[in-house]
Amino acid sequence: MATCSVRWRSSGGRGEFEFVPADSLEDREVQIFLEDLNLTIPAEVRGERKQGKPRLRKHEGNNRKKLHLPDLVMAIARLPAPAREDVLHSVTFPLQSKSFVMDAMDFDIIVDDGLTVTLAPLRVSIRNAKFQVDLQDRIKAIADDLLNLPMIASKHPALAAAIEAHGAELMKAVNSSELRLAADAVNDLQAQVFGLTNAGSATKLEEAAAKPPVELEEEIVGVEGKLLTRIHVYKERDKVFAARAKKHYKDKWGGKLLCEACGMDPVEKYGADGERCLEAHHRVPIEELQPDSITRLDEMAIVCASCHRIVHSRKPCLTIEDLAKILGR
Repeated sequence: MATCSVRWRSSGGRGEFEFVPADSLEDREVQIFLEDLNLTIPAEVRGERKQGKPRLRKHEGNNRKKLHLPDLVMAIARLPAPAREDVLHSVTFPLQSKSFVMDAMDFDIIVDDGLTVTLAPLRVSIRNAKFQVDLQDRIKAIADDLLNLPMIASKHPALAAAIEAHGAELMKAVNSSELRLAADAVNDLQAQVFGLTNAGSATKLEEAAAKPPVELEEEIVGVEGKLLTRIHVYKERDKVFAARAKKHYKDKWGGKLLCEACGMDPVEKYGADGERCLEAHHRVPIEELQPDSITRLDEMAIVCASCHRIVHSRKPCLTIEDLAKILGR
């Protein structure tokens, strides 16, 4: 399946959006397809050439009640609104409205008849950071919340009402700033209940909040830090997933597992059962964790138990690369 990207480019202070490949959206109307919601929304934007450069243009450029394509997708996905100017040149997490600039948004091209192109959102990356949001996971999380409204309403009625209102705006299948307002209302209420988490799903956050606390929460202040840490630790302790991660890297590394931080070979040091001392660790910093996204195997690192403890000994966590440097590797 063909793909394309929409990228932010600085222009006169405020950014413009270009598309690549250069012929992917040219002279085409754009619409967005959301598989998990079985919904198609006309974006009311068109691909054009401007001085030989591929640029996206809103039908009504000065109409603030209509969102540009990236802004529309961010509102659909209940992500914070991106800024159009890179004023800060830095990013803090969890993301907050207008505190970051979108770098690129990737799409699958589902249908292209030469006049209209239908795009399915894949991922969005953030400028000045390595951070990416999986938009497919995000849309699924929203669909799950809509299915679980009774459960959410039983504990958080105001939040459930906001989620339902956002869903109602989605089902109108119209590009409207009302969708942004509805997304902000959910995000504000979700932050009040669970703290800032970059999560799309109240369902997953409620599940995490119901789990017993973990020891790493002891020195953390703020509900969001505690909840993100809890999610992080429980994912790392998933024995089935950890086994899959070990197999993934053992196959990748020619049949041998080493600690990525200190380089220790557990089989050489402890014998045939030495691999038991290796553990799976998230490469993604806790504050950048997306609680409702599926963790990919390549997002995990393999470290020995000792190095794992040291990685978690600082706030924020040390990266594997930082610890390797400390150890002189």
